[in-house]
Amino acid sequence: MRTMLIQANGALLQTAVLQGGRVMEFFMEDASEGGLVGNMYKGRVVNVLPGMQAAFVDIGLAKNAFLYIDELLHPAADHGKDKPAIADLVRVGQELLVQVIKEPIGGKGARVTTQFSLPGRWLVYMPGADYVGVSKKIGAESERSRLRGVGEELRRGSEGIIMRTVAAGESLHSLRHDLMQLRESWEAVVKKAKGLKPPQPVLREAALMRRTFRDVFTPGTEVYFDDRSRYEEALGLVRELAPGSEARLHLADRQGGKTLFEQHGIAEQLSAAFQTRIWLPSGGYL
Repeated sequence: MRTMLIQANGALLQTAVLQGGRVMEFFMEDASEGGLVGNMYKGRVVNVLPGMQAAFVDIGLAKNAFLYIDELLHPAADHGKDKPAIADLVRVGQELLVQVIKEPIGGKGARVTTQFSLPGRWLVYMPGADYVGVSKKIGAESERSRLRGVGEELRRGSEGIIMRTVAAGESLHSLRHDLMQLRESWEAVVKKAKGLKPPQPVLREAALMRRTFRDVFTPGTEVYFDDRSRYEEALGLVRELAPGSEARLHLADRQGGKTLFEQHGIAEQLSAAFQTRIWLPSGGYL
């Protein structure tokens, strides 16, 4: 049985996905801080480094973002060893729409790309990728072939689509609706960016709760909350993303004063998973 536990403590939101009582995935986010990956910004090139084939882009953060040449080139093109010089692609002062693909770390700024992607419920939309991909987790070749054909039928021009694992078995209508929404979102991003003076944020990635139900919530998953406000927020998300699934959301009671994670031994499992020495049933360790 697949279970999802969502525990809230002020701005801190923790999510554990269990299979047969064992933690398979764990997510945590402090809403007061938030992540940057997935966010889009209209930035300005402040430095071009020919020797590194990279550029620095001011996107309005404490540190300038790093843009490597591979993140400028068309993803479907085969440049091989004949990559153009980055100075031929961007110049100092140029305005550029970019998307964060890696968080800032220490003294390093965020890493950004111009190969944009917008995740939806069933698929990922890539406005300039020019190919259709299918999640490797979909094992049945017949379904992979069907989804690849649907993607080719739905995409326009140089659009790219990746069919997510949860797309398996979904109807053409559902997939088309998801794509249409993502296409509209991208068109809104482009329109908004044209009217902004850099550096400015253009699109912020969804918060953890929305990402959880967009990316992790699958048919048959039962979800338990320890916070009523989060439970009610999730009901609204499910009505939007997976109508008819509201009965699989539950507001849990505290048993013996224990938190939701304490009731299911989540802390112990996480501690064991992150320790430097992992013991095996045989008595050995890794």
